[in-house]
Amino acid sequence: MDAQAVDHAEPDVERTAELVHDTARGLELTAAGFRPLRVGNHVVLGSLDGKVVARVAYTSRRPLEYHAAHLRLVEQLAAAGAPFVAPLCAPCRLRDGRVVTFWPMHSPAGQVPLEALVELVSRCHRTEATGDLTVWDPSVSYLTRWADRLPMMTARGVPADVRAFLEEVFLRRVEALAECWGSLSGEAHPQVLIHGDPHPPNVVRLGDRTLALIDLDFIEVGPPEVDLCCLWLLFERHDREPRVADRILAAYDGAANNLLMAQIYAADEINELVWLACLWGVVPGADAELMRRVDNWGDPTVKWQEF
Repeated sequence: MDAQAVDHAEPDVERTAELVHDTARGLELTAAGFRPLRVGNHVVLGSLDGKVVARVAYTSRRPLEYHAAHLRLVEQLAAAGAPFVAPLCAPCRLRDGRVVTFWPMHSPAGQVPLEALVELVSRCHRTEATGDLTVWDPSVSYLTRWADRLPMMTARGVPADVRAFLEEVFLRRVEALAECWGSLSGEAHPQVLIHGDPHPPNVVRLGDRTLALIDLDFIEVGPPEVDLCCLWLLFERHDREPRVADRILAAYDGAANNLLMAQIYAADEINELVWLACLWGVVPGADAELMRRVDNWGDPTVKWQEF
């Protein structure tokens, strides 16, 4: 089966673990079996000997050559000093045609203070953005994900009224963000290496206890506010910590535009609900959490649960 034909199929995690085990053993990465770590846009599995993480893009339509070029770019940036975990080898296909990538397993970062995460993304932003990096564009970045996720939400049975609510809010907020970004196009706005999704599950501790970033699918050249708003949303809507935006700006090694921050935050807020809707019927509790967030959308004091 061609990986490009894998569209909205449900992940068979047990079968995926078997295929990953066979592939990893053939590459001499590990002889151990694999256990599931999480399911989202990828099926993520860890080897039982604690050495290898496998990420299987079960809904990806991109060819193997795309993944290979992306991993070469990750290796190049890590060598240039970016706080990224480099892959163990080139990507390859499982026997069913899906693409798998293998990474060294490191300890989860656990509870990391907001200021430490801001310093981590600052390190990323200070790295010279070399290589063939995509330039961040809000319309492309958000609308491409929406186009990929809408058929998945429909196939998984997300209620029509919920899909309509998500679509209305999502498109309105992305349009406002695109207008804001367009108004800044003539200014000398900083363009840096951005991770795109630096929330704590994507942060690990290396052997020397320093922090590094994993899940590098969204690395681009773009405004630093993209990464800063990811942290803002997490610590405000999930952790309910006080003065989050002020603390981010105080800790960040650079400047940020307050208007752009607010517009990216608003787009990220609804984008996270769209992502959660894609877990409908796949991850236990995702359905109930999505409905709770939709029902309390107008109340920013309601704490969001992690998935």
